[in-house]
Amino acid sequence: MFQPRVKLEFVRRYCSPGDGWTVFVDIDASEEGRTGGDRTNLQAQERQRAMQQDAAEVREAFANLGVTVGGNRAAWFNANALPYIDGDRDIVAFHRQNKLCLIAEVEGISSGQPEQKLYKAIGQIVMAASMPPLNGWQIALVLAVHGEQIADHLVRATALKGLGISAISIVEKKEKEKWLFDGAGIWLEKG
Repeated sequence: MFQPRVKLEFVRRYCSPGDGWTVFVDIDASEEGRTGGDRTNLQAQERQRAMQQDAAEVREAFANLGVTVGGNRAAWFNANALPYIDGDRDIVAFHRQNKLCLIAEVEGISSGQPEQKLYKAIGQIVMAASMPPLNGWQIALVLAVHGEQIADHLVRATALKGLGISAISIVEKKEKEKWLFDGAGIWLEKG
Protein backbone atom coordinates (compact mmCIF):
# COMPACT_ATOMS: atom_id res chain seq x y z
CA MET A 1 0.00 0.00 0.00
CA PHE A 2 1.26 3.43 -0.89
CA GLN A 3 1.11 6.04 1.88
CA PRO A 4 -2.21 7.71 0.88
CA ARG A 5 -3.90 4.27 0.86
CA VAL A 6 -2.52 3.48 4.33
CA LYS A 7 -3.98 6.79 5.55
CA LEU A 8 -7.34 5.92 4.02
CA GLU A 9 -7.43 2.46 5.60
CA PHE A 10 -6.44 3.87 9.00
CA VAL A 11 -9.22 6.48 8.82
CA ARG A 12 -11.80 3.95 7.63
CA ARG A 13 -10.94 1.55 10.44
CA TYR A 14 -10.22 3.82 13.40
CA CYS A 15 -11.57 7.35 12.95
CA SER A 16 -14.24 7.37 10.27
CA PRO A 17 -16.55 10.39 10.06
CA GLY A 18 -19.40 7.85 10.02
CA ASP A 19 -18.41 7.03 13.61
CA GLY A 20 -18.50 10.65 14.75
CA TRP A 21 -15.00 11.82 13.82
CA THR A 22 -14.07 15.11 12.14
CA VAL A 23 -10.94 14.38 10.11
CA PHE A 24 -8.20 16.30 8.30
CA VAL A 25 -5.64 14.35 6.23
CA ASP A 26 -2.48 15.68 4.63
CA ILE A 27 -1.28 14.06 1.40
CA ASP A 28 1.99 15.39 0.00
CA ALA A 29 2.59 15.65 -3.73
CA SER A 30 5.47 13.18 -3.36
CA GLU A 31 3.08 10.60 -1.89
CA GLU A 32 0.99 10.88 -5.03
CA GLY A 33 3.90 10.47 -7.43
CA ARG A 34 3.73 14.11 -8.54
CA THR A 35 7.31 15.14 -7.71
CA GLY A 36 10.78 14.30 -8.91
CA GLY A 37 12.27 14.27 -12.34
CA ASP A 38 11.48 12.08 -15.30
CA ARG A 39 11.54 8.40 -14.43
CA THR A 40 14.35 6.80 -16.37
CA ASN A 41 13.37 3.15 -16.29
CA LEU A 42 10.17 1.26 -17.00
CA GLN A 43 9.78 0.05 -13.40
CA ALA A 44 9.97 3.62 -12.02
CA GLN A 45 7.52 4.85 -14.65
CA GLU A 46 5.04 2.09 -13.80
CA ARG A 47 5.42 2.81 -10.08
CA GLN A 48 4.70 6.50 -10.66
CA ARG A 49 1.58 5.70 -12.71
CA ALA A 50 0.39 3.29 -10.02
CA MET A 51 0.95 5.91 -7.31
CA GLN A 52 -0.94 8.55 -9.26
CA GLN A 53 -3.87 6.27 -10.02
CA ASP A 54 -4.08 5.03 -6.43
CA ALA A 55 -3.90 8.59 -5.07
CA ALA A 56 -6.83 9.67 -7.25
CA GLU A 57 -8.90 6.73 -5.96
CA VAL A 58 -7.91 7.53 -2.37
CA ARG A 59 -8.89 11.21 -2.73
CA GLU A 60 -12.29 10.18 -4.09
CA ALA A 61 -12.80 7.72 -1.21
CA PHE A 62 -11.88 10.41 1.32
CA ALA A 63 -14.37 12.81 -0.28
CA ASN A 64 -17.09 10.14 -0.06
CA LEU A 65 -16.26 9.61 3.62
CA GLY A 66 -16.46 13.34 4.36
CA VAL A 67 -12.75 13.73 5.16
CA THR A 68 -10.95 16.98 4.39
CA VAL A 69 -7.75 16.41 2.42
CA GLY A 70 -5.25 19.24 2.39
CA GLY A 71 -5.91 22.92 2.24
CA ASN A 72 -5.53 25.59 4.87
CA ARG A 73 -5.20 23.83 8.22
CA ALA A 74 -5.82 26.90 10.36
CA ALA A 75 -9.01 27.63 8.43
CA TRP A 76 -10.14 23.99 8.88
CA PHE A 77 -9.61 24.09 12.65
CA ASN A 78 -11.41 27.44 12.81
CA ALA A 79 -14.33 26.37 10.58
CA ASN A 80 -14.85 23.26 12.70
CA ALA A 81 -14.42 25.11 16.02
CA LEU A 82 -11.62 22.74 17.04
CA PRO A 83 -8.42 23.44 18.93
CA TYR A 84 -5.47 24.19 16.68
CA ILE A 85 -2.81 21.49 16.30
CA ASP A 86 0.57 22.86 15.25
CA GLY A 87 2.64 21.10 12.60
CA ASP A 88 2.04 19.13 9.43
CA ARG A 89 0.42 16.03 10.85
CA ASP A 90 -0.61 13.22 8.50
CA ILE A 91 -3.98 12.69 10.20
CA VAL A 92 -5.74 14.83 12.78
CA ALA A 93 -9.14 13.61 13.94
CA PHE A 94 -11.48 14.82 16.65
CA HIS A 95 -14.34 12.92 18.27
CA ARG A 96 -16.44 15.62 19.96
CA GLN A 97 -18.65 13.27 21.98
CA ASN A 98 -15.67 11.44 23.50
CA LYS A 99 -13.51 14.61 23.64
CA LEU A 100 -10.71 12.70 21.93
CA CYS A 101 -8.10 14.09 19.56
CA LEU A 102 -6.22 11.55 17.47
CA ILE A 103 -2.93 12.43 15.77
CA ALA A 104 -1.42 9.82 13.47
CA GLU A 105 1.78 9.72 11.47
CA VAL A 106 1.72 7.22 8.63
CA GLU A 107 4.31 5.44 6.50
CA GLY A 108 3.56 3.17 3.56
CA ILE A 109 5.46 1.57 0.72
CA SER A 110 7.92 3.96 -0.90
CA SER A 111 11.11 3.87 -2.90
CA GLY A 112 13.03 5.29 0.06
CA GLN A 113 14.80 3.38 2.82
CA PRO A 114 12.15 2.05 5.25
CA GLU A 115 14.31 2.87 8.28
CA GLN A 116 14.82 6.49 7.23
CA LYS A 117 11.10 6.96 6.57
CA LEU A 118 10.30 5.43 9.95
CA TYR A 119 12.79 7.62 11.79
CA LYS A 120 11.24 10.71 10.22
CA ALA A 121 7.75 9.57 11.29
CA ILE A 122 9.03 8.84 14.81
CA GLY A 123 10.46 12.35 15.00
CA GLN A 124 7.14 13.83 13.89
CA ILE A 125 5.09 11.87 16.42
CA VAL A 126 7.55 12.71 19.21
CA MET A 127 7.10 16.40 18.34
CA ALA A 128 3.33 15.90 18.50
CA ALA A 129 3.76 14.28 21.93
CA SER A 130 5.66 17.39 23.00
CA MET A 131 2.81 19.80 22.30
CA PRO A 132 0.91 21.37 25.18
CA PRO A 133 -2.26 19.61 26.36
CA LEU A 134 -5.53 20.52 24.68
CA ASN A 135 -7.91 21.90 27.27
CA GLY A 136 -10.70 19.37 27.79
CA TRP A 137 -9.42 16.84 25.22
CA GLN A 138 -7.56 13.56 25.57
CA ILE A 139 -4.90 13.03 22.92
CA ALA A 140 -4.12 9.69 21.28
CA LEU A 141 -0.89 9.45 19.28
CA VAL A 142 -0.38 6.67 16.74
CA LEU A 143 2.28 5.58 14.29
CA ALA A 144 0.66 3.56 11.51
CA VAL A 145 2.88 1.69 9.07
CA HIS A 146 2.50 -0.75 6.21
CA GLY A 147 5.11 -3.29 5.23
CA GLU A 148 6.98 -5.98 7.12
CA GLN A 149 10.37 -4.28 7.05
CA ILE A 150 9.15 -1.04 8.53
CA ALA A 151 6.94 -2.84 11.09
CA ASP A 152 9.91 -4.96 12.17
CA HIS A 153 11.88 -1.79 12.88
CA LEU A 154 9.00 -0.03 14.60
CA VAL A 155 8.27 -2.90 17.00
CA ARG A 156 11.70 -2.28 18.56
CA ALA A 157 10.98 1.42 19.26
CA THR A 158 9.24 0.56 22.54
CA ALA A 159 10.49 3.74 24.25
CA LEU A 160 7.63 5.45 22.40
CA LYS A 161 5.18 3.72 24.77
CA GLY A 162 6.53 5.89 27.58
CA LEU A 163 5.45 8.95 25.59
CA GLY A 164 1.92 7.59 25.22
CA ILE A 165 2.38 6.62 21.56
CA SER A 166 0.76 3.53 20.06
CA ALA A 167 1.88 1.72 16.90
CA ILE A 168 -0.03 -0.38 14.41
CA SER A 169 0.85 -2.34 11.30
CA ILE A 170 -1.88 -1.75 8.71
CA VAL A 171 -2.44 -4.67 6.35
CA GLU A 172 -4.90 -5.43 3.57
CA LYS A 173 -7.46 -7.07 5.87
CA LYS A 174 -8.25 -5.43 9.18
CA GLU A 175 -8.73 -8.75 10.95
CA LYS A 176 -5.07 -9.59 10.23
CA GLU A 177 -3.63 -6.32 11.37
CA LYS A 178 -1.75 -6.05 14.62
CA TRP A 179 -1.02 -3.45 17.22
CA LEU A 180 2.74 -3.42 17.70
CA PHE A 181 2.36 -1.65 21.03
CA ASP A 182 -0.19 0.48 22.86
CA GLY A 183 1.22 3.47 24.63
CA ALA A 184 -1.99 5.49 24.67
CA GLY A 185 -3.89 3.19 26.99
CA ILE A 186 -7.15 4.71 25.75
CA TRP A 187 -9.32 4.73 22.88
CA LEU A 188 -9.75 3.06 19.64
CA GLU A 189 -11.49 -0.14 18.79
CA LYS A 190 -8.72 -2.66 18.60
CA GLY A 191 -10.76 -5.44 17.07
